[in-house]
Amino acid sequence: MKRYILLRLLALQLAIVIVLLVAGLAARGTRHNTILWVTAAVVTVATGAVSYLVARSTVRPLRDLTAAFRRLSAGDFDVRVLPAKRGRLRELGDDFNQMVFRTKTLVDELRQQREALDAIVASIQEGLAVVDGQGRIVLANASFRRLAGESKIEGRYYWEIIREPDFVELVRSVTAGAPLATRQIEIADRIYACSANYLATAQQVVLTLHDDTEVARAAQMKKDFVQNVSHELRTPLTAIKGFAETMEATIDNGSRPYLETIIRNTDRLVSLVQDLLTLSELEERGAGLQLEDVDLRAIAAQMLPLFDKAAKDKGLELKLSLSGDGVPLRADRFKLEQVFINLLDNAVKYTDKGEVELAISREDGKIVIEVRDTGPGIAAEHLPRLFERFYVVDKGRSRRLGGTGLGLSIVKHIVLLHSGDISVRSTPGAGTAFTISLPIGTT
Repeated sequence: MKRYILLRLLALQLAIVIVLLVAGLAARGTRHNTILWVTAAVVTVATGAVSYLVARSTVRPLRDLTAAFRRLSAGDFDVRVLPAKRGRLRELGDDFNQMVFRTKTLVDELRQQREALDAIVASIQEGLAVVDGQGRIVLANASFRRLAGESKIEGRYYWEIIREPDFVELVRSVTAGAPLATRQIEIADRIYACSANYLATAQQVVLTLHDDTEVARAAQMKKDFVQNVSHELRTPLTAIKGFAETMEATIDNGSRPYLETIIRNTDRLVSLVQDLLTLSELEERGAGLQLEDVDLRAIAAQMLPLFDKAAKDKGLELKLSLSGDGVPLRADRFKLEQVFINLLDNAVKYTDKGEVELAISREDGKIVIEVRDTGPGIAAEHLPRLFERFYVVDKGRSRRLGGTGLGLSIVKHIVLLHSGDISVRSTPGAGTAFTISLPIGTT
């Protein structure tokens, strides 16, 4: 079309020149004017021809490039343009072809990565879903769909799919600022370990749900077994201890060591049974606290004298250090007394010389309790496992001293129930210190 227009313009220019030439010749007739008009005609024709050729060499590549851009925007990454013979248009065509090649390479790589990601997500046994900032599900694997009981859930709100208040609260906790949250949630008579991870850059939440039903049932069966056995053992142990103590008054000196062994081991079994029952109670979901305003200074002053005799027999000094003002703490008095007793009992048992100190202070809105001793200390490799059930550093010494291996585990559970923290530091040969921090006014 454009070539046709250019040809028409060129023909029109030529016709005008010829008409003017003829008219000039007719009017003037002179040789000089004839040469002048012929020259003008030639220049005009040459200019038109050059204009046509320039327009043809410019418009066609631009037209091809425009069409190629349209195909590229439509997703055709195989499009190419024939570069012009020379100049800027050739460079533009080459750049376009290189751009298309690089774009196609990147798109292919992204497609491969997406296919690999889809395969990984589909193979995950746990339920997995991604929720956007508005709460809509943008991605979910087959396991999550089976858990939800629906096949088409993308685009729907997560609280419409899983209507458990604990699950909704879990997601809201991370969108409110927590980077990661985990919780055990019961959904449709199954127990799931749920985690929510907030991706700040994408403003999305990644949810994973692992079916912990069998593990939870096994743990509950184990707890029930421990409770039942402990209760069943308590009665015969009480009877054995009672009869043994009765026999102390009548037994001869030759048999007394055997009787003392019976009483000592019976006491150890009674302590073990009691600790098992206590720990089982603390591990129960929703173990309750009998909260009241307690004065830790008063509790410490009452607990420390309980170990006066044991400390005096070993030549140990018991010290009580109080700093700052006394602040009433909202806590379970009986359980805090258990904490003091277990920590002080361990310190006195395992310290042969020096001192045992109980310190209470207030730091940064928290009550800090510290029990320090000058005992043999604990090697660094034992510290991470010190609060595990039945874990003891020196089994022979623990057995000789009547330890059950449950005291520190009980202490940790009580501290966690009070929303507190417990830590330990120790250097072999330089003693051990247990530090507990309890929040004021948040328990």
